[in-house]
Amino acid sequence: MLIFVYSKKHGYMLFHTLVELFSIVIAFAVFIVAWNSRKMQDNKYLHVVGISYLFIGALDLLHTLSYNGMNVIPLSGYPANQFWVATRGMEAVIFLGGFLMIGRKRKINTELLFLLYFVVSLLIASSILVWEVFPVCFIHGKGQTLFKIVGEYIIILLLLVSLFMLHKKRTNFDGKTYQLLAGSMIFAILSECCFATYTSNSGTLNEWGHYGKLISFFLIYKANVQMAFENPMASIFRELKASETEYKTLAENLPDIIMRFDENLNCIYTNQGIRKNSQFVDSDAEALSKRIWNELEQALVVRKNIAGELEVGMQDSRYYYSFQIIPEIFDKTPESRLLVIFRDITISRKEKLYLSSLLDTIPQQVWTAKADGTIDYVNGVVIRDFALDPHSPFSNGWQYYIHPEDLQESTRAWTYSLSNGSEYHVQFRLKMADGQYLWHLGRAVPVLENGEVTLWIGSNTNIDLQKKGQEQRDEFISIASHELKTPLTSIKAFNQLLARTNDLEKAKSYLQKVDMATTKLERLINDMLDVSKINAGKLQFDKSIFILNELLQECCENLQLSVTTHRIILNESENINVYADRFRMEQVISNLLSNAVKYSPEADLVYVSLKVEQEGVIISVEDHGIGIDSKELEKLFDRYYRSDNAEQRFGGLGLGLFISSEIIKAHQGTFWIESELGVGTTVYMRIPLGETGLVKNSVATGLEYSNEYLS
Repeated sequence: MLIFVYSKKHGYMLFHTLVELFSIVIAFAVFIVAWNSRKMQDNKYLHVVGISYLFIGALDLLHTLSYNGMNVIPLSGYPANQFWVATRGMEAVIFLGGFLMIGRKRKINTELLFLLYFVVSLLIASSILVWEVFPVCFIHGKGQTLFKIVGEYIIILLLLVSLFMLHKKRTNFDGKTYQLLAGSMIFAILSECCFATYTSNSGTLNEWGHYGKLISFFLIYKANVQMAFENPMASIFRELKASETEYKTLAENLPDIIMRFDENLNCIYTNQGIRKNSQFVDSDAEALSKRIWNELEQALVVRKNIAGELEVGMQDSRYYYSFQIIPEIFDKTPESRLLVIFRDITISRKEKLYLSSLLDTIPQQVWTAKADGTIDYVNGVVIRDFALDPHSPFSNGWQYYIHPEDLQESTRAWTYSLSNGSEYHVQFRLKMADGQYLWHLGRAVPVLENGEVTLWIGSNTNIDLQKKGQEQRDEFISIASHELKTPLTSIKAFNQLLARTNDLEKAKSYLQKVDMATTKLERLINDMLDVSKINAGKLQFDKSIFILNELLQECCENLQLSVTTHRIILNESENINVYADRFRMEQVISNLLSNAVKYSPEADLVYVSLKVEQEGVIISVEDHGIGIDSKELEKLFDRYYRSDNAEQRFGGLGLGLFISSEIIKAHQGTFWIESELGVGTTVYMRIPLGETGLVKNSVATGLEYSNEYLS
C-alpha cells in the first residue's frame, strides 16, 4: 500500500498503472487456479466467477493501456472510462449470474463458458476500439456523462443484489469463503460509489475508487487462490463432506437394514435398521450375514451386484426380506468392500401369496405378462389344465397349446395388442392335459404407467360347453327345419294325390299316410313346445294315482300295432300303484320304446320289465341295437344332443331323452343307461312310490342297476 501512496507523489499515471497491473496479475492468477481445478471444483459459483477473471483482467489491461496520457493506444476522447464501466458491468453481471449455477445438477461446460466470455469481451473491445459505438463516458471540462453515472449506479444495484444472494446462499460456502466474497462485493460497491461521483480522472475520489477495487480483487484472490491452495478440502470438497454427513444420517434413519463388510467378510458397519425390526436383536447381524454367506463370497469374486430374497422364521410368524449386495470397488487399490441392503417385503410378499391363493380358487385360467409379452405368472388352474411344471411353465412356448387352426389368428391378435397397447380378445381352442382341445375365451388388458404398458393381465375362460351348445342349437335349427318339412311335404303330396284319385282303396291309403304324417308333425311340435316350457319352468303336471302296469301294457300294445319289424316283450308283474302324471309318464315310456325300435334296425326283440326296489318303481327297456359309446352316455340327456353313432343314420331332433329326463326329475325320479357299442342298450328309469303307492305281493327279482348318470 505504501508503494501506491509513494508512486502517487511521482504522478497519478504511475499510481494508476501500478494499481491496475497489480489487480490484473491477481485476476490472471484467479483464472489459472479456476481453470486447472475445473474438473474437481465442487463449488460452481467460484468456478463461474473464477473463469471470468481472465477476460476481466484483459479488459482492465486495455483500460490501463488506453488511459489518457499513456499514448499506447492512440484514440481520441477517454476510452479508459468506457473500458472501466463496461468491465465493471460485466463483472457485476457475472457475480449475480453465478448464483444461478448453485444447485445445478448438470456439470458446467467450461469450454462453452470460456467461449461465451471471450465473445462478450471481444464485442466490448471492438465497440470501443474498432467500431467506436460505445457511448461516451467522460467529457473534458464537464466530467462524467449521464450514461456513465447511470451505468455506475446500475452496477452498484447489481452488486447489492449479488450481496443479498450471497447471504441467502451462504450455506453453500464455508464461513471463511463467505466472508471473503462478501468483503469483495462490499469494497466493489464502495469503489463504484466513488466512480459514480468523481469529477476528475485524477482526483481523490478516483484514487479511493482504485483502492476499493484493489482490496476487492485481493479478497477475490483470498477466496479463490489462497483458499484453493491452503485449504482445498474446506473449499473445493466442502460439499463432499456435507454429503458424507447426510449419507450417514440417512443410513442411520432408513427403515432398511444396511451392513458393510470388508474383504475378509467381517461386518464393519450395521445401521439402526436391524434394531428397528422387532424380529431381530443386535446379535442377529452375524446370523443374518451367515444366511447370505455364499452370495457374499460370490460378490467378492465376480464384483457385480447380487440380489435375492430371504425368509426368516420367528416362532409362528414368517418374515420376508429382499437383499442386494453391492461391491464397493476402489480404483487404485485391490481392496474391496461390500454394501448389503435388506428391505422388509413381508407385507407385499404375503399380499402376493394371498392374491396367488385367491387366483388359484377361481375357475378361470389367469396369467400375467411383461410389457414385451413374455408370460411371467400363471395361476394353479393353468398348471392343472396343461399339467405344467410350476417352476418352468410353458417351457415349450404357449403357442404349443393352441389348436393349429387357431394359432395364426391368436398370434396376430396378440402381436397387434402388443404393438399399440390395445385390449386382447380372441376365441381359441386349447390343448388340455388329456390331449383334447376345449374352446376358451382369451382376454388381456394392459396396465399403464405414464402412458407406457408395464404389465399385461390376462385370463382364459372355458367356453367349450357354450360353444358346443351353440353348435348344437345351430344344428338343431337345421335338423328341425328338415324334420318339420318332411311331414308337411308328405301331407301336401298325399292331399294332391287324394284330390286326383277316384279309387276308394287308394284314397283310404292316402288318408292313412296323411294321418301318420300329421301325427309325426304333432309329435315334433309338442316336443319343441315341451322344451320351451321346461326352459321357462312352466311344464305342468297333473298327478293322480293309477296302475303303472296297465299304462306300460297300453304303451307296448300301441307301439306294437304300428311296428311290424320288432316284437315287444313285456315281463308281467303284479299291479303297482303310483302317484304321477299319467300323460307325461306315457310320453316317457313311448319315447323309450320308440328309441329301442329305432336304434336296433338289425334286431327284432325289445324287452320291457317292471319291478319295485328301494321304495321305488323301476322300468327298463332293453334292445340289441347299435349301442352307445361310454364317453357319450352322460351327454345323452342334453338338449339337441344326438350320438355320433346315430346322427348320420337316424333322424330326429335329439329332444326325446332330454324331455323324458326332465319329466322324471320332476317326479323326483332317476334316469340311467347301460350300453355297449354294437351290442345294445338298456334304459332304466325309477320313480318313487310315494305315500299313496301300493305294492301287492312279491316283487320281481333279477334286475340290478348302477352308474346313474342323472339325479
